[in-house]
Formats: sequence, structure tokens, C-alpha cells
Amino acid sequence: MGIQACYMAIDEDGLNHLIDLDEVDLVDELEELEEHNDTLDIGKMWDGLHFILTGSSASEPLEDDPLSDAIVGIHILDEENFIAAIGNNELPPVIAALKQLDLVGLKSRFDPQQLSEAEIYPDIWTSEPKNSLYAELEQALTELINFYQRCLDNNMHVVVSIY
Repeated sequence: MGIQACYMAIDEDGLNHLIDLDEVDLVDELEELEEHNDTLDIGKMWDGLHFILTGSSASEPLEDDPLSDAIVGIHILDEENFIAAIGNNELPPVIAALKQLDLVGLKSRFDPQQLSEAEIYPDIWTSEPKNSLYAELEQALTELINFYQRCLDNNMHVVVSIY
């Protein structure tokens, strides 16, 4: 199955409850909430998406970078299981940065060999066709933009889990 990224919309009370939990209870509670809350699962594309947006792996998030924040979140809730949050008030710059992306330029610069050499997760970048890989990344990006916009419009926060 591998390491997957899931983004979940959560209200203020729900986020405060998660913040108060220890790491074990946090994962259990998160998995239960994902069954009932608006979620987006981008599967294994998270590290590739982070790399094509920022030039670095998601394992090394960039400080104060809305494109990096879009993939890995802003406030770390659990470092070991990689769970982070983005406040509703922090979504506008993230959404703006994502919407300003030049998808044609991103596609023309997309080089699976670079992702492979940078050891970007998962190890698929040179074993699958370039066009299908980029199509998966672009689909994940589009879904993420739409998800963040929904969260902003509905006054929801976001919990990012990558494990």
C-alpha cells in the first residue's frame, strides 16, 4: 500500500480535539473522522507533487512557502506519523499560489529522471510513461485546489496526514 497522503476538512471543535490527543489516539481518531468528514486522498503522489512545485522532497518542507504548505501542511500535530494542520485563515495564500501555477510550464519542465535521481517517493518515476505520471500529478493538484477552496468556502480547517 505504501505511504499515502490524505487531506481532511475539519471544524474548529474537531481540530481543537485532535490537538489535545497523544500520538496513538490522534491516529485512531483521525482514521475514524476520515470516514465521516470531507476528505481527499491523493495516494502516493504527494512527494512528486511537492517536488514539481518546490524543487525539493516533502521530507524537507520549505518554511513560509505556500506551495510546500499546500502539500505538507503548516502546523505539525504529530511528527512521527506526519500529521499537520492548515487553519482556514491560512488557506487563501495557499489557494492563490496553487491557482497561479503555470500548468503548461510545469508539464514542459516535468522530468521523471530528476524525480528518480532525487529519490522522490514512490520509486515509479522512470518505470512508467512520462505523460501518465504527469497526468496523475496534475489531477492530484486540481483535486487539491478544489478541496482547499471547498474548505475555505465552508469555514473548515484542513488536517494533512501522510503515512
